[in-house]
Amino acid sequence: MKTKFLFAILAAILLSPLASAQAKATDPHLAKAIELRGQATSAYDAGNYDLATELAKRAKAELRLVSAKAAGGAQADLPASYTVRLIPGDRDCLSKIAGYPFVYGDRNEWVRLYRANKATLKHPENADLLLPGEVLQIPSISGENREGEWQEGVEYPSLK
Repeated sequence: MKTKFLFAILAAILLSPLASAQAKATDPHLAKAIELRGQATSAYDAGNYDLATELAKRAKAELRLVSAKAAGGAQADLPASYTVRLIPGDRDCLSKIAGYPFVYGDRNEWVRLYRANKATLKHPENADLLLPGEVLQIPSISGENREGEWQEGVEYPSLK
């Protein structure tokens, strides 16, 4: 049911004036959102609801970037949370995450992430131990607008 609602929202947005032929031709984020919506619809029709939901979320994130541009905003929203990933050979850790350009662009800011998430970490006594699937909140440090969860494949503005 939630997935059907999400598709209805995406369909309404993609049929809006924002999705004019000219906008489709000039905005790569809108083109990507339309592509992802098509993939999500195919996944939904095939009964793969988890994939359909993930693709719809990615399309929505792309549309946020389109909306920010259309509103004349200099920067799109940055993610407010990040889910720790299992990256073989290059494990996610607080300093690595803090160094991502869409987080802080500075590995030394890991302490800020640790303090903000200490109460929810599975092993708060060991700041070096993050487990895949843990969700970290990313507090704003310079008034930047943060919203939603980080989505792989979405281009965010850099704080570097």
